Amino acid sequence: MRRAIEFMPVTAFSTKSYYEKWASAIATTMIERGTITQPELDEAMGISTEEPPVLYKPGSYVRCKPEDAAVRYRKPHLRVPGYLYGVVGRIDTPTIGYLEEPDIDAFHYVEGPRQPVYRVVFYQKDLWEGYNGTDDDNLEIEIWQSWLLPSSEKEFKEQQANRIKAPEGFHQRNKGHEHDHEHEHEHGHKHEERTKVEMDAIKAEGDDAEKARLIQCLIKILTAKGVVSAADITGHIEELESYGSRGLGPRVVAKAWTDPEFKKRLLEDGVAGVTELGISAEGWLPKGGVTEPNGQLSGIILKVVENKPGIHHLLVCTLCSCYPISVLGMAPSWYKARSYRARSVRDPRAVLKEFGLELPKETIIQVLDSNADSRFLSIPLRPEGTEGWTEDQLQALVTRDSIVGVGLPKTPEQLKKEGGTFFPKSEGYKGRFIYQ
Repeated sequence: MRRAIEFMPVTAFSTKSYYEKWASAIATTMIERGTITQPELDEAMGISTEEPPVLYKPGSYVRCKPEDAAVRYRKPHLRVPGYLYGVVGRIDTPTIGYLEEPDIDAFHYVEGPRQPVYRVVFYQKDLWEGYNGTDDDNLEIEIWQSWLLPSSEKEFKEQQANRIKAPEGFHQRNKGHEHDHEHEHEHGHKHEERTKVEMDAIKAEGDDAEKARLIQCLIKILTAKGVVSAADITGHIEELESYGSRGLGPRVVAKAWTDPEFKKRLLEDGVAGVTELGISAEGWLPKGGVTEPNGQLSGIILKVVENKPGIHHLLVCTLCSCYPISVLGMAPSWYKARSYRARSVRDPRAVLKEFGLELPKETIIQVLDSNADSRFLSIPLRPEGTEGWTEDQLQALVTRDSIVGVGLPKTPEQLKKEGGTFFPKSEGYKGRFIYQ
């Protein structure tokens, strides 16, 4: 068995614990000697070589698998957030398509079938004890079929009946107050300024100097070997950083505000919609994707949503920092900060308040949690007093924060006060999606 451990792939050897290495060695030896077969082990571990059929449809109730040995063996690469384990949700749309399961695909020495992917809605009060928002505040996320178990409307209603309400005067943990006391909103101190909130989030991440040592060494080796040049690297960085200044995000929003037919197409198929504006959809999944086993298409999902009176969307990626770079530019540091990623799904109202956005209590907040295979864009509400404005004029009102959901578009009064300028026309620009 020591020989089996020594022959483990480097990735497996470096990530598995002491006992996981011995378990893998035992399994390898048993397969070699014919005591068990690889298919038998795959079946026991929940790995199948056949792409499964689509099991669920819109309106189906499903339960996210709880954490147990059958799923945790893939440690440390899990692509379903832990806060969903064991919770019942509802399928929102038909299956998006068949995609590689990242939990398995990350380990190149393990092969597994692609899985149907579904968009599932969970209600915040089913996720978080003492959640203070509306009953309809919810979270939407894409989940692979292998992570879902069949549930029922009965189980869903039982889950709702067992919700724990927040006691009067209760402040959720990490709600933007660094003290423990009961009080109403009108109190004798001010919330921190936006800049300070952002800087605190960045500082909380710590010094990256030592963490960057490995990548610096890799760059040194690769440039010395001629694999890449310093100019290649800086050129690519400059390209990424330029996307936010090209006004593509504001252009998409302004077009949706002024062209109802375009907005309809954009909401139905985000990839096709942005393609109309000259942005290449290479590497992205067309609407419908692949709905049959063993199909050929796969890619990244792009969903565009629309804010409406009484409904507000907030974008986040709890697992890493997935972000539509080609439309909005590089993700800001606060978006990648652990504090934002962890708290946006649990207490979105407090996070929005720290950004200076306090929504009416009756407003429903829908959090959109990105993952390895999905990205979101939100169309903010069009400001009043902009009737008759051209697309170029409207673009000047749209900000990155209003598309992410931590802010609102500028009003005509704000633009006039700032002496705002309009984004230059970018017709003819052939951008391309880059995702992380």
